[in-house]
Amino acid sequence: MPGVTWWYNWGTHPASGGSDAIEFDPMMANAGAVNSSIPDGSKFLLGFNEPDFKAQGDLSPQQAAAAWPALEAKAKAAGIPIVSPGVNFCGSASNSSQCTTPSITDPYTWLKDFFAACSGCEVDYVAIHWYNCDLPSLQTYIEGDNKGTFEGFIQFGKPIWVTEFSCDSSHSVADQTAYMEAAVPYLESNPNIFRYSWFSATPIPNAELANSDGSLTALGGTYVGLPESCR
Repeated sequence: MPGVTWWYNWGTHPASGGSDAIEFDPMMANAGAVNSSIPDGSKFLLGFNEPDFKAQGDLSPQQAAAAWPALEAKAKAAGIPIVSPGVNFCGSASNSSQCTTPSITDPYTWLKDFFAACSGCEVDYVAIHWYNCDLPSLQTYIEGDNKGTFEGFIQFGKPIWVTEFSCDSSHSVADQTAYMEAAVPYLESNPNIFRYSWFSATPIPNAELANSDGSLTALGGTYVGLPESCR
């Protein structure tokens, strides 16, 4: 896709038919994937996908830390950097039913506990996800609010990959477009952001960048037309 420089599919290898012209970054989405091979020539290795969610990576910080050395060994053998588990809010104090660890509903605490349990581990970047539909909440999520609700990810002192972001499935294409046009310039201008990836997959049809035949949707045309340097 023109204007897109890297991609991933929550797996260790691209599906058949993927383009060799665009960098594919393998991910070990859960503990069961850590013994999988990764493609020769990989540039980065992405860590567990939303381990704080039961329906995703499903790992406590301590379980993720225990599994991390196997992932780290793969990255070291390939001589490539490692991106942290990708996290988001899995719930709230009033509803933690989706959370792997019911006492941990926010991504900041999960990552702090992971780093505490994995103090000797190599983690070169921090990965995050966000599905609100306005720029102020994205800024607060990343940078913090000085009120304790949003601690921000800058605290970890590592470059940030926003590996999933868009409006959620309740929003129209117009909403997705407006949010994209506000969010991308902010991410491009934020020195703490190393990379970002708009969420383009079937669970949120109005956020998809490409049609089934590979042609760009109107939203995809907007995305690749925005000025970029770190996408």
